[in-house]
Amino acid sequence: MFNRTGNIVITRGMLGNIGSFTAGLGLIVGILAILWQSSISIFAIISFGISIGGIALWASMTPDDFRNFIAGRQTKRGTMAVFTTFLVIGIISTIYIFVLRTGVTIDMTQGERFTLSEETLNVIEAVNRTAEARVRITGLYSPRELLRQEVDNQYWQLYDDATEMITLEYINPLTEPGKAAPYRAFMDQGVNVFVAFEDESGDVLFRSSVPVVNSGVQERDMTEALTRLILSGRFKVYFETSADTLDGLDQSIDGASIVNQLLRQNGIETDALNLEQLVENNTTIPIDASAIIFARPQRQLTLNEISVIDEYVQRGGALFILTDVTLSSDDFLREGTPFNTYLWDTFGVRALDSIVIDEASNQGVATDLVSAAVFPGNPIGENLNLPDTPQTTTLFRLARPIEVNPDPPVNNGSVILTSPFSWAENDIDTLIRDNRWEFNEANDIQGPITTVAWANNQETDAKLVIVGDSDFITNVNILSPQGNSILFFDSIGWMTGFTDEVRFEPQILTTGLPIIFVDIQTLDLVAFITLILMPGIMLALAIAIYGRRLR
Repeated sequence: MFNRTGNIVITRGMLGNIGSFTAGLGLIVGILAILWQSSISIFAIISFGISIGGIALWASMTPDDFRNFIAGRQTKRGTMAVFTTFLVIGIISTIYIFVLRTGVTIDMTQGERFTLSEETLNVIEAVNRTAEARVRITGLYSPRELLRQEVDNQYWQLYDDATEMITLEYINPLTEPGKAAPYRAFMDQGVNVFVAFEDESGDVLFRSSVPVVNSGVQERDMTEALTRLILSGRFKVYFETSADTLDGLDQSIDGASIVNQLLRQNGIETDALNLEQLVENNTTIPIDASAIIFARPQRQLTLNEISVIDEYVQRGGALFILTDVTLSSDDFLREGTPFNTYLWDTFGVRALDSIVIDEASNQGVATDLVSAAVFPGNPIGENLNLPDTPQTTTLFRLARPIEVNPDPPVNNGSVILTSPFSWAENDIDTLIRDNRWEFNEANDIQGPITTVAWANNQETDAKLVIVGDSDFITNVNILSPQGNSILFFDSIGWMTGFTDEVRFEPQILTTGLPIIFVDIQTLDLVAFITLILMPGIMLALAIAIYGRRLR
């Protein structure tokens, strides 16, 4: 302080205050240093040393003030207020660093932007239920990729927090080349994140590794990889190709590449099956076939081909038949043909030579059928025509009616029906050539009409789903309306047993925008401003006022 002559006079009280400030600041900085570096560093030791020196100065210069502080009494001239400010800053900073370093995640946004989606949680639940060993997420990041690692880590941490069955590991390929060696081939292709099972000793089973392909949407990419990991090799669907069917590799609007891709990306393997070639080679349908898809066949099957199919059905096989009515005499399921008769005798269902007309439930044209009624008792229909969700209806164009035997040889039933204001138009020549139709009570069948049916032989577990339309799985129609994809994938899920393991949701693969996270540098800047700078300014103002009062 200043005396009357203007000279600076340092009193014992001032030295005591300086010592108390130094003690509090040194103690807080030392604790933060330990938390930040997760170890006792030289910087932390120096901070604690400064704090001890401050305490010694405080106690020697103002012993009464020091005793009052220890006894809990309010100290003079604002010492307690200043020390309390330091204490508050230290506590808040300590909590911030602890939460940041331990990866605690709490989503307080109204739209739950920082929460894993329901589809992802379903997959994680399947990991808990079906995985025989823990799953490890391994990320390989060089020092130049630290920013990307920080962003990715905020996603991967959500998976680690969601279950004890998933762990995280990060490898620096420059300093740990031995650990990075098994992944080198994928890293050369730009893939640096993998999921794999651990063995009993906690080591990674490299043969089970599944790459997490980076498409820019981290949650979707990781969830797809986890699904492929836990279901790899367990389900395989074949697309029959010898009957000029829809091509699962065709990316045009009339192709079926989207359903093929969705199956693969969600853990179901796919492949082509040439029935004609199997007959020529006198071989059977592969034993790993979970289901066979006949997507719009263009010819009738021979008796030998039917025998191959029957052998597969007798050992519990599953058939997914998508058929359209045509004017061809070689129509795949024309009434009275051998395969249509086989379906009737074996499963109690068959296709009819008609086109369904529905004047009540359609999309502007009576031949564009919107599902009017659904039987929800079967897993195939339980997610269709949901209340207040119009996108869960199906849309068929020029659909064929399916007949269900009321006295069937096995359990069967309808999945989708048309409205009562519908009928099966038997004059398909006039309808297709002239685009005209009219109900004829003598020849046509009054609705409701079945357009999708199922059957299940509980003795052999053979299953069948037959749909009187194939256009709904083409690239242009499979995702609009959503009910088309639901029908396809829930049918596959029921036939293969996929849904017993994990719920398939095509939305996993069609959602677009990723969650947006703030990088750690920005978080540190925000923390510095709110926890250090702003309280520090207030503290400086308090010290200035305190000094002014001393003068």
